[in-house]
Amino acid sequence: MTPLEAPGAGVPYKILGASDVIHINELRQRYPNGRSAVLPALWVLQRKEGILTAEGMREVARALELPPGPVEAVASFYSMFFFKPHGRYVVEMCTSMSCLLMGAGPVLRRFEEQLAVRTGATTEDNLATLLEVECLGACGGAPAAQVNHRFFENLAPEKVEPMIAEMRAGTIEAAAPPAALATGGKEALPTMPTGAKAADRETIVDLANPGANRLEVAIAGSAGSVVDLVKGHGYLLNPSDHPAERGYVEPSKEPQP
Repeated sequence: MTPLEAPGAGVPYKILGASDVIHINELRQRYPNGRSAVLPALWVLQRKEGILTAEGMREVARALELPPGPVEAVASFYSMFFFKPHGRYVVEMCTSMSCLLMGAGPVLRRFEEQLAVRTGATTEDNLATLLEVECLGACGGAPAAQVNHRFFENLAPEKVEPMIAEMRAGTIEAAAPPAALATGGKEALPTMPTGAKAADRETIVDLANPGANRLEVAIAGSAGSVVDLVKGHGYLLNPSDHPAERGYVEPSKEPQP
């Protein structure tokens, strides 16, 4: 590569540690093409800092011997990466079809009530950030959510308050990850670095994120009243008027006079 393609080559790393760079190089060896290691390499950065910053992604690119552009392009595609500070626990509630039909709406509203924040916001004490996301791939356990990227399935409104109490106490448990399933049981869920320290010293980026429902929906934009008819139905209908809230009532089978 030329210096133009890999800016900063030869400069000491300031964000990634020596062990992080070694780990990323090991990840590259798992793939026929080292570019395929971008995703796991970004995970190394996010687990270290809590968020992906401009400087952090440039260092990941250097470790992978890639220009920064492809690394930023991959990072911008996936909603599992964060670009601004968040809570110690990131609660991602799925409201796609299976979860919605199984009661994700009331569960999400209970999270909002118990955390005293709207969806998309972080609590004042930085305990948790509440997000609404698309399908988590856990339809068999709907309604489902992820907390710090670990699954919580078959949720119900009455399960929310105990979950939050456990978060505050630092005792919340999740099912063991796939690599540890042989041991069975659950394990304590570690908190995530919030990214606040990284944001203080590094450059926050504003990359387009596919989870558009995470953003506040404007009632009227440059194109007029354009809203997401699934996530933004509340702007058009009273909640009690929406079919997803009304439910289906079986027609009466009594003979009509």
